[in-house]
Amino acid sequence: MTVGVNISHDSSICIKKEETVEFFEESRFSKNKYWSPTAKDFDYKSFRKIKDFNDLFVFTSWGRHPYWSDETHIKEDELIIEGLCKKYNIKNFFFNRNEHHIYHAVAGFYLAPFNEAICVVVDGGGTCPPSTLPDVFPFPEIYREVDSIYFIDHKKIKPLYKKYSSGRYSALYTNLENKTKLKSILKSFKNKDYESPLNTSWLKFNNCTYNISSFYNPGLLFSHLCGTIGTFIMRPDGPYSAPGKAMGLSSYGNSEGMRDEDLAKQVQEVTEEYTIDLIERALVSANCKNIVLSGGYFLNCVNNYKYTQYFKNVNFFVDPCPHDGGTALGAALWYDNYK
Repeated sequence: MTVGVNISHDSSICIKKEETVEFFEESRFSKNKYWSPTAKDFDYKSFRKIKDFNDLFVFTSWGRHPYWSDETHIKEDELIIEGLCKKYNIKNFFFNRNEHHIYHAVAGFYLAPFNEAICVVVDGGGTCPPSTLPDVFPFPEIYREVDSIYFIDHKKIKPLYKKYSSGRYSALYTNLENKTKLKSILKSFKNKDYESPLNTSWLKFNNCTYNISSFYNPGLLFSHLCGTIGTFIMRPDGPYSAPGKAMGLSSYGNSEGMRDEDLAKQVQEVTEEYTIDLIERALVSANCKNIVLSGGYFLNCVNNYKYTQYFKNVNFFVDPCPHDGGTALGAALWYDNYK
């Protein structure tokens, strides 16, 4: 048996047995939708579903900020794992913070009705660049994996494209309350400045294309929108953006104007175009018409439907658990089938 445990937000566990896979969201047990573990509080109520702590545990996290000055936060993931292992006497475990997007892809593919697929992963920020990449990042700790494309079947996973962005920590991610600043970023998206050599450099390594960017992706743009219009939720470790609320507002907005709902509508429109470009990149990267969409951005049901209408000859499957909770499922399946 293999147990996957997501130790970041959307906390969850997955118990993979020989014939069955069980998945549990921690919020169903804690009755606290926004709980996530910390180094001081890692009391998973869902752990009562685990019968044998001698099995292999695969921990997964989006990777807490390595640049934070607080030494506790720098090692938060490791401290949570250390605390869980000590509390439950877990001896056999695996943790690699660089596999976050692969776990998204595997979770989506496992649930899809395909024997092979191209997995497109988009979220607000995954892990930092692995040390195996050439030394092309001026400050690697501020870059986050935000977009990924994989070819996947039941035997292998082949990375085709990865975008690492410093947008969350660069000059873009300032003046959040300033609607004029957001409008200027929206204009840049419309002009596709995210493809400009001024914002992006490219690297080919091990047959995978790397996009090293100072620009946003859809997940980061929605985070900026939330900061501008004030759609947040409070979690134990502080405020988090609530893009789902912003996506809902977009239905009441228009393509011009400065109201909150107008800005949400405009973010929907430019991120739709961005993602269409990303899906087109995926389709030319591999000879396959099956597309799996995963990562938190694909909770965006309105835009998901639009992709199916734009690409009439493509078979789409949207991961039913595309947020980080699904990575517990992906971690357990990845370890057993691909490691």
